[in-house]
Amino acid sequence: MAVSAAPVLQLFLPQDSKTLNPSPLDLLQTAPDLKSLQQIHAQILKSQSPQTPQITNKLITLYSLYNQMDSAQLTFQRTPIKQTFTWNMMIRGFSTHGFPQKALEFYSQMLHSNTPPDKFTYPFVLKACSAVSAIDEAQEAHGRAIRSGVASDIYIATALVDFYSKLGEVNVARQVFDDIPVKNVVSWNAMIAGYAFNGFDSDAVEGFREMLESGFEPNSSTVVSVLPAVARLEDLQEGKFIHEWVVRKGMELNEPILNSLIAMYGKCGELGYARQLFDEMPKKNDVSWSAIISVYAQKGSHTEALNLFHHMRILGVNPTAITVASVLSACADLVDLKQGTKIHGFCVKSGFELDLIVSTALVDMYAKCGCIEEAQWAFDVMPERNVVSWNAIISAYGLQGRGEDALVMFSRMQQDGIKPNKSTFVSIISACSHAGMMAEGLNCFHLMRRSYNIVPETKHYACVVDLLGRAGCLKEAYRFIERMPIAPDDVVWGALLGACRIHKDVVLGELVAKKIFELKPDEPSYYVLLANIYAAEGRWGDAQKLREVMNERKMKKEAGHSMIEEAGVPHSFIAGDFRHPEWEEIHKKMEEIGERLKNEGHRPDTSYVLHEVDEGLKDDRLAIHSERIALAFGLLKIGTGVPIRITKNLRVCGDCHTAFKMVSKIYGREIIVRDLNRFHRFEGGLCSCRDYW
Repeated sequence: MAVSAAPVLQLFLPQDSKTLNPSPLDLLQTAPDLKSLQQIHAQILKSQSPQTPQITNKLITLYSLYNQMDSAQLTFQRTPIKQTFTWNMMIRGFSTHGFPQKALEFYSQMLHSNTPPDKFTYPFVLKACSAVSAIDEAQEAHGRAIRSGVASDIYIATALVDFYSKLGEVNVARQVFDDIPVKNVVSWNAMIAGYAFNGFDSDAVEGFREMLESGFEPNSSTVVSVLPAVARLEDLQEGKFIHEWVVRKGMELNEPILNSLIAMYGKCGELGYARQLFDEMPKKNDVSWSAIISVYAQKGSHTEALNLFHHMRILGVNPTAITVASVLSACADLVDLKQGTKIHGFCVKSGFELDLIVSTALVDMYAKCGCIEEAQWAFDVMPERNVVSWNAIISAYGLQGRGEDALVMFSRMQQDGIKPNKSTFVSIISACSHAGMMAEGLNCFHLMRRSYNIVPETKHYACVVDLLGRAGCLKEAYRFIERMPIAPDDVVWGALLGACRIHKDVVLGELVAKKIFELKPDEPSYYVLLANIYAAEGRWGDAQKLREVMNERKMKKEAGHSMIEEAGVPHSFIAGDFRHPEWEEIHKKMEEIGERLKNEGHRPDTSYVLHEVDEGLKDDRLAIHSERIALAFGLLKIGTGVPIRITKNLRVCGDCHTAFKMVSKIYGREIIVRDLNRFHRFEGGLCSCRDYW
């Protein structure tokens, strides 16, 4: 039904203007909503009055404002005279509303129509280029802006800073930024965000300080950009400075800022303060919950992360993909397969299973719970994969000691056109190391630079040292370190010291330990490693001297403990732990296991007893290792047909490893042990690691 001009006019004009005869442009100026705009447009078309550039430009502007780009494009096509402003409105509308390719198409048509762009054209063209990584188009626009003398315009320059930053060309972005004659808050924000986006965290923090010193007042966008950089640096002092500044400026109740502060404090180890900020938030959204849950998961408070997740769901707050990935990570670190499976079910019902971040977290969770088949299945059903997904499945096979399978996945990754990154090579070289595949591991190391132009970092060199050391090539590993183009750190030397312990090379162990103590004089794990080397060779005096040094410097080694779950309840044990309420039953089971092992010919390897005691006591010391207590508990409580899953925070004892193989055969049970480095799947008297770990 046609709408007359008079009723439409009466909707928008003041009472004393109703007798006037408004122009179509006047009507458009007063349109309060989309429906009114469409009514006025219909009336203009019905009147068949000439549509001036001012009218069509206003129509296109309003349709773009209401995200009605189809109507805007139809109006554009009917416009006989297309001015620069007309083209700009179309480019701006498509760029702003998420159609970057269409924006670039219109820009190209604009150039072919010989309509000259102006300084208002380029910011939205560059925004579209940034969205689709259109490098050639952006550089063409940049060059055209320079030739037309508008490149230093604040809006164009800021768009260029944003584009080059997202492209990873931070130095170019900084050059453009420095050339801006008069900067504003938005240009500073673009540069700081660019630094943070590309991992130049120190530069982002320095930029924030420089911005303040230059007399500019940061806004909420500035703070939200710089706080993640502070978090990654774990610079608590800088974080507190920014927090205090936020409070002084009255921005402390801003939700995005509060969420960023929670993440920052958590990353800096201030879990209590992060939780206080969260609890005191007047209004919590899904991002707030995600921030606090991620904080707990990343800092090892996995049970609390899971509790918060369940509480969040009870309150009816829908989790984000990041939240779900965080709790799956918590399940992985807890080796809580039951909870992980439940959350997987939630993912399927909620549609999260198709999310790339969540599906990758599922692969990691199943892998770290020892379920490699489920991890492979989760990987196979992923609708899309990126380099992180491939790294997860390669690492999964590495943890299981299945180096051949890890190499197969590495090959498939390359065939699928996914370029490996630095983390990929850490995973694949480590997988080769744990599988005794020295030649293959070395080939992967050389492939880094030869085929992918990736410069090895200390973590890659440490993997190669571990690869050589585990294979018994200790001298080769030492020479490899000496030839490194970068200075070896304690991790590199530590890999060789660990190999010296495995192969009982005291002389080289002492030499390596001396170098480590110069780099890390107060790290207890290295003192313990050398003491273990001495103890294995019966050099009890030297081992005791190291322990005395540790006592004098108040260094405490991490206590070994093993965890097993039964009926959803975790049970943790330490060596010689008599505190468990069912200790008597556990002790009887341990005696039974010891007797059956003895009958099968097991003789304890007392070289793993690291203190000087009588030979008769050494057998007893081995029998009460934490993993042995957990095993006895598992045999008591976990029904046949169900794998016994044990997690140990340190490397599993060699004698316990031998005993577990025999127990798996004697009792006909599958036993899965995840220690500090990898998984051991004991079944039928054999271990998946093939005694190479």
